[in-house]
Formats: sequence, structure tokens, C-alpha cells
Amino acid sequence: MASSIHYAMEYHLPISFRLHNEGNPHELYGHCVYIHPFTKELRIQKKDSSFEYIKFDNIISVIVED
Repeated sequence: MASSIHYAMEYHLPISFRLHNEGNPHELYGHCVYIHPFTKELRIQKKDSSFEYIKFDNIISVIVED
């Protein structure tokens, strides 16, 4: 997963994330703009230009879109 996220960041490709959300699966689509190594969070910019922060531990799967 980490290599897919890094690849998407390098080439500015959108990513589809499948996440745990209090026991329920949740989908998130956007661009990863920052990886915070200390808090283990990703900053995701969504289509509406807002940001969402997700924890590494909440990621179920990652699909890099072309």
C-alpha cells in the first residue's frame, strides 16, 4: 500500500481509499498531498478542495486511479 500511495503522490494521481469508520467500511476518493510520519496520518484533498485526514491504521485498501 505504501508504494502505491507514494507513486500516486509523485505523479499526482487520484486514489480510492477503503477505510474502517467505527467498524463500518467507508470510501474516500482524492489526492494524497501529505504523509505525516509521526502521527501516521495522510492528508487527502477531495474533489471539492477540502481536506480529510486519515490514519494509516484505518486503511483497508488503496487503488491508484490512472
